[in-house]
Amino acid sequence: MAAGRQKVLIPGRKPEELVLTFAGNVVKHLGVQMYAGRPVPAIAELISNAWDADATKVEVRLPLDEPWNPTKIKQFIDVADNGNGMTWDMVRDAYLDVGRDRREAEKTDKSPAGRLLQGKKGVGKLAGFGVADMVEVQTVHKDQDRKVGERTLIWFRLSMSDLKKVQKGPAPVGLIYAGPVNKAPKGGRRDKGTTITLRQLHERRAMNADRFHHSMAQRFLFIGSGFRVRINGEELREEDIELQWRWPKNGWASDEVGGCGPVRYWLGFTAQPRKQNEGELSGILIYTREKISQEATFFDISGGVTGQHGLRYVVGMVKAEWLDAGTDAPDLIATHRGAIAWESPQGASLQDWGQRLLRKYLAEWARLRTELRERQIQVMRPELKARIERLAPSYKDVALRFYDRFKTIEMEPDEFEDILSWFLDALENATLRSILQKLRETDVTDLEQLDELLSKMEVRTAVTLLQIIDSNLAAIQTLEKMHREDAKERGVISKHLEKNPWLIDPTWMLNRVEARVCRWIQDEVGIEPKGNKGDDDRADFFCVAVGGTLHIVEIKRGAYVAKEKDILQAEKYRKYVLRRFAEITDPKAIKYSHVQSPLIAADIHEDAESVKQAYADKGWVFFTNWDDLIERAERVHHQFREILETRAREASGLLGRNDE
Repeated sequence: MAAGRQKVLIPGRKPEELVLTFAGNVVKHLGVQMYAGRPVPAIAELISNAWDADATKVEVRLPLDEPWNPTKIKQFIDVADNGNGMTWDMVRDAYLDVGRDRREAEKTDKSPAGRLLQGKKGVGKLAGFGVADMVEVQTVHKDQDRKVGERTLIWFRLSMSDLKKVQKGPAPVGLIYAGPVNKAPKGGRRDKGTTITLRQLHERRAMNADRFHHSMAQRFLFIGSGFRVRINGEELREEDIELQWRWPKNGWASDEVGGCGPVRYWLGFTAQPRKQNEGELSGILIYTREKISQEATFFDISGGVTGQHGLRYVVGMVKAEWLDAGTDAPDLIATHRGAIAWESPQGASLQDWGQRLLRKYLAEWARLRTELRERQIQVMRPELKARIERLAPSYKDVALRFYDRFKTIEMEPDEFEDILSWFLDALENATLRSILQKLRETDVTDLEQLDELLSKMEVRTAVTLLQIIDSNLAAIQTLEKMHREDAKERGVISKHLEKNPWLIDPTWMLNRVEARVCRWIQDEVGIEPKGNKGDDDRADFFCVAVGGTLHIVEIKRGAYVAKEKDILQAEKYRKYVLRRFAEITDPKAIKYSHVQSPLIAADIHEDAESVKQAYADKGWVFFTNWDDLIERAERVHHQFREILETRAREASGLLGRNDE
């Protein structure tokens, strides 16, 4: 349908009546910025509106598995429902009134069919501007227009370019048609309900269809209960999460949050860590009125938690209706309906409750994992038990103590089996066993013999370290291959560096990953791409704690040349994290007073050299290019290897003579 005004075929109605009323940059702040680059929550707002309109079916069509290009006319998003629709008066007085509180205005908390209303703040209608520059609305009310004598179609457009020109409302509405459905132009809907079409989509990379389904399904609990949602002709499908343990085993458990009200919940753990880089989120989802009110959270739980490793495995849901109890109660959900107002007294109480819940079940998860590992070693690897039985009594006792000491450490069962097998290799090694035995028997006053034995132990360690160095060199080669051949997959590269942080700095061999800080930054800057060509500006990072210093490592892909804004952005992360640590009042919480931001890219723009040097001199931001990083890691490890090979050769004759 061509743009422009059409004749209004409803008696007594004038196109000039339809205006969008708002103040200042409200559309920009509540539409564009709040949902920018986030199609799932933006479309979810439109589905939520369909629920409030008593729809039983919503058809969503959008481009999936292909990049979005604003120049492609055939790329658009349609959200069509079979709800009650709107009359001219409803469009004029309600829909086009930004910030209108429907519950307050209509003095009701329920839809005509008795559903608890989800909308309240009157800004969900702007969500489409977060992913598109044009919002087109077609609506047909369920009842006939008394003046027309039949159902009418109201069809209009809202343009972001027009809205930007308005400093303070009213803003123009592009009326396309208003009149009887049987005279509607081509493309106009004729049955009751509302269709929202988003055109001029913002540029973004392709969205995986399965991930979109799963993410959308997470946002609602009412799907299937008299309310169907179809995505590109397919029923909305939830992610099939296979849980290893779940509490309760079926259904929901009940509890009470002190001073707030009741909650219902379930919590479980998967057998394998959730693959965050593939869209598998871990954490607890919180719902109110059957809609998500808090995206995946760990209730900001901090260190010192038994089983904290299990946060990568945990999933669960909480229902807390008192977060939005009605027209006369405080609304404790943020404007975009995706986060709770944690700073409120009720939010703080819910957070405390959530932390206690997680601590309880993380400890239970750790206990069950220990029991499982013991059973797996007994049942799946009987040869390990047999090897322990064959050891001499003194070494058998050493092996059993090792087993008792390390079986409770949080790691995968297979990892523990490998470590136990390696330890048994050492005990079964005749040379090492002889050295260990002599070391135990040596008089500490016999310094010459003690020095000789310790030297042998050092040499034996050198031989073992050679194997580690070879493994590290393989990891370096893998990183180089990723960088050269598949650099666009920065998420994969960052995960590789997170597992092998010594690639950036050899002193980072022993470290602790700070997932908490990563979540802070993701919440602050968003994890979705910004839609720029090649997606070069998207933040991709991991955080690692080394001693008393926290490092926020940001990864830039492929041939990306870092600019001054990238240095400033890295510094922004550093300051933000320091501020968050300063806000923590728990004296037992893990904090870092020293934070640095390593930035890795292909090169640095010449205009950013002075800023780079200034920030490096202050110890704030350090830039490294990919070639230097890989070359340095290889050089250091080859130097280690040469030294260790020399020590091993020197040891071979000495160890051989002593073993005879």
